[in-house]
Amino acid sequence: MNIGINAYEANVSNRVGSNQYAFRVLVELEKLLVHDDVVIYLPSDPLPDLPKERKGWTYRVLRPSLFWSIWRLPSALYAHALRGKTFHVFYSLGHYGPWYCPFSSVVTVMDLAFLQFPEFFKKNDMMKLTHWTAHCVENAKKIIVISRHTKKDVCTVYRKKGDDVILAYPGFEHEERHLSVSEVLHKHHIQQPYLVYIGTLQPRKNLVRVVKAFEHVAQSHHDLSLVLAGKVGWMADDVVRAVQQSPVKKRIHLLGFISDREKSALYRGAKAAVLAGLYEGFGIPPLEAMAEHTIPIVSETASLPEVVGDAGVLIDPYSVDDIVRGMNEVLHYTKQQREFLLEKGKKQTEKFSWEETGKIIAEVLHDVGGKV
Repeated sequence: MNIGINAYEANVSNRVGSNQYAFRVLVELEKLLVHDDVVIYLPSDPLPDLPKERKGWTYRVLRPSLFWSIWRLPSALYAHALRGKTFHVFYSLGHYGPWYCPFSSVVTVMDLAFLQFPEFFKKNDMMKLTHWTAHCVENAKKIIVISRHTKKDVCTVYRKKGDDVILAYPGFEHEERHLSVSEVLHKHHIQQPYLVYIGTLQPRKNLVRVVKAFEHVAQSHHDLSLVLAGKVGWMADDVVRAVQQSPVKKRIHLLGFISDREKSALYRGAKAAVLAGLYEGFGIPPLEAMAEHTIPIVSETASLPEVVGDAGVLIDPYSVDDIVRGMNEVLHYTKQQREFLLEKGKKQTEKFSWEETGKIIAEVLHDVGGKV
């Protein structure tokens, strides 16, 4: 079978969220599509960690990359078709598929946060997200989604049949990291105990309320710190301002982007990991926390309850008081209570596998391509 893949989302450094999903799916597909002829389209040279070229697995770099999805990639696909060549299916590892595609297409949708919380997105981004996603979803034969919550949203908003929206959870593989907790804490001048958030700093992560909740908890836990680690995203000024103006700002650490090894150590040393986002398409950080033997405190909204099962503490993200309640609950656990929940967390992470994710998507591609 001839398969084309738009791997724009996978070919970036410092991968987060959708980039990580795209990359790991691409890695798994290279292992699985060994009897197919696969061409991967990129706007720049493949990064060294992408699967190596082999017979039946080749990269095609299209330059210039300007207007990649609306002009450069579609024009290449139509030129491909005009030469009498065909793809039985064309798969985009994100929801920005080519605006025009002469082949049966499959796209991936991470979430519809831009429709739920348009105020958290730039106006230009909103226009692109709204119109492009709708166009690509409506024209796709199948849509890959990463949670039951996103599937429900896609079916409702775009009126797609349930059979056309395929759930392929992000996988998870725990890798041993070899930086000690003390080494990382010393580097960033952090003392235990602390609560940690790891992820992009942006409005829908609800970090202003997390800071406010920490201020309340800090009154009765005088040695407790809050660590916020991750790159600063768009519209993060309110978060930075909340930290700078906090009466306990000396106990709040803004670290910026950190390496995977530092991330692992920060989780291992934390009392709990807090992910009180207003909307998550899935939520890898709670899985990472549970794998590192840390209790996740997560929002009871969107997909997060799917991720943690009964191994985490659920909170109402709109209520500072309830975030306080969740923090205090974990801080007051006995050793036995902690160990019981941590064991559940370990078992929960075992439910998610990149190998299984790849198998589901490969099956979808063969199903769609086989109907051409």
